[in-house]
Amino acid sequence: MGFVIYFAVLALIAAIGILLYNYNKKKYSVCVQAVITQCDEKVKRISNDNGSSEYKVYFYTCEYYYQGQKYTYEFSQGGSFQFLFVIGQKTDIYIDPDRPDKALLSHTPDKVGIIILLSIVGLLALAGLAILALTLFSKKIGTV
Repeated sequence: MGFVIYFAVLALIAAIGILLYNYNKKKYSVCVQAVITQCDEKVKRISNDNGSSEYKVYFYTCEYYYQGQKYTYEFSQGGSFQFLFVIGQKTDIYIDPDRPDKALLSHTPDKVGIIILLSIVGLLALAGLAILALTLFSKKIGTV
């Protein structure tokens, strides 16, 4: 009975993740072209037991037009999943047609999130199957 509840919870987590991904994708559905107007680079330092490490964070400002009105979108990127832009470069962004001042650079971070979520669910499912197999195997050995 415990395994049924375990797999039901895993399925519920996966379903919620997929619904959130689809909701966000529908909300930011209009693609417009934006121009990078400003780029600031800052170095962040993290101290830990092994010493300190540095990484760069880029703060961008871009401008875009939607239905004849000019909007500004600011975003930052750092870490492994970042694109490098230069001032004057054009890029596609996704906006919410109901609130054109709200935008996303792309749906890529959403896809990364869903991939990570599904990977975790898959690992938990494999762990559950391993526990089930070990339980059945130990019961079989115990009866011999």
